[in-house]
Amino acid sequence: MTESLKPWRAVCEADLRAHSEADSIRFWRSSHATESGPRAIFNYRFEHTLAVVKIAKWLAPLTGADAEILECAAWLHDVRKRLDDPHGKDHHAQDAVAAVDGILHGTDFPAAKIPMVKQAILRHVGLQLSHRLEPLEAACLWDADKLSKVGAASLIHFSGISGGFGPVETEQLLTQGERWLELARGIVASLNTPPAQAEGERRYRFLVQYYAQLRREWSDPMMESQP
Repeated sequence: MTESLKPWRAVCEADLRAHSEADSIRFWRSSHATESGPRAIFNYRFEHTLAVVKIAKWLAPLTGADAEILECAAWLHDVRKRLDDPHGKDHHAQDAVAAVDGILHGTDFPAAKIPMVKQAILRHVGLQLSHRLEPLEAACLWDADKLSKVGAASLIHFSGISGGFGPVETEQLLTQGERWLELARGIVASLNTPPAQAEGERRYRFLVQYYAQLRREWSDPMMESQP
């Protein structure tokens, strides 16, 4: 009797959630007690990945990328990355690729597409590009990952994780955000695909307006430019 295959999306999400939840609790050194067990104060890795998956699913039909390859790579691109880990910063793509076969084993994901998933994951690192990536799925994963770091949702993610690195103050977050705008401009300029480029411009304009408004509200005297 042939054993039924498990749905790959559910398996990828469950594996990511389990590892990222445990790592978040380690990072925060604290957790919230719930009926289902301890929960991290903020599971940044899962929230970031969920944003990447949403963007990837939007981007695939607009670009002609293989939707299964792109979504699977989106779920697994950071699957073994650890918060505040110097090793993970440089090697997290390789660590993710090393885990792909084990995660997808026994699932209904097409085996012939697994090498393309790994290829996309290996090429998603970095914040700027000197050339457009190939193949298309790798280019789209890079775009989805970077778009998740620009825009309204990114403000929640960055603010949510900041307290884990030290005390947080409004002026500090504002200053960091204004510095981030310089990097964000380079990220948007490096996006590979036309839909991502257009969305990146929209998100970048929003961030510029947001930090300008926050700076105005946080000025001294507050809102002195008001009539």
